Amino acid sequence: MSSSPSGVRAATTLALWAASWQVGSSADHVLAALDGTGFRAGVRAGSACAAEASGLPGPGEPSAGTVDLLALLRRGGRPALLLPVSGDLRGMPAGGDVVIPALDAGAAVVLPDAGVALVPTDGHWRAFRSGPPHPTLALGEVTQLVDGAVTEATRTLATADISSSQGNPREAVRRAILAEAVDTPPGMPPAAASLLAKSITLAALLAVAAGHTTAAVTSREMAVVDDALHPLGSAVREARRTAVAATVSELLSASGRSAPFSAIGSRDRHR
Repeated sequence: MSSSPSGVRAATTLALWAASWQVGSSADHVLAALDGTGFRAGVRAGSACAAEASGLPGPGEPSAGTVDLLALLRRGGRPALLLPVSGDLRGMPAGGDVVIPALDAGAAVVLPDAGVALVPTDGHWRAFRSGPPHPTLALGEVTQLVDGAVTEATRTLATADISSSQGNPREAVRRAILAEAVDTPPGMPPAAASLLAKSITLAALLAVAAGHTTAAVTSREMAVVDDALHPLGSAVREARRTAVAATVSELLSASGRSAPFSAIGSRDRHR
């Protein structure tokens, strides 16, 4: 598996902790969670317009530090996670210049009240102008979507065995799950936590499957595999977005709740 930090994990963490920061989490906890993603090389706006909107340094200026995100996150409004890939831009805003950078990174966090989105790229955070994102599905709806995609993919791939020629797939999945575990703030609803954990596990399975050979040997057989995995990948991304959106809604509406600091996708970890 790649040792470079995961932009999807980083954006997930940022969206969750931005909401928690808005309702009273300490700066130390927020910064520890963000720095733990590995995206700590600097913060800068991707254009002069984004610099004006975000208050961050613009192109050609020295990058700011992660701590300089706090003021923007505080006033940014309800954070929204986006996970665009080629052929699937669901949730992406119609306005702004964030679409291409977000597509390249595979993730972004929209801060609608500030009119910007933060994109994790090459260990940095970059701010781009952005319109408001489109809403996510409801928890129950997306849970059914994921379960249906898993059932269909399992049925289709029943004869496409994963080869062991590239190592132990189970160990690779375990490492992928650990690498993608997300530190979550206090107050995450159990249903959202369960959905996020499921999305992390399924994403790990998809990543490992993509890196291993299968019994499919003809172009038609390989197309069957791709056709089975594509809707599952879409469902998994939507599940992560929905889990984050549900958590953000809960945090912003019930800021007095408390829960132990946890990691979704692995056993509890301590800083």
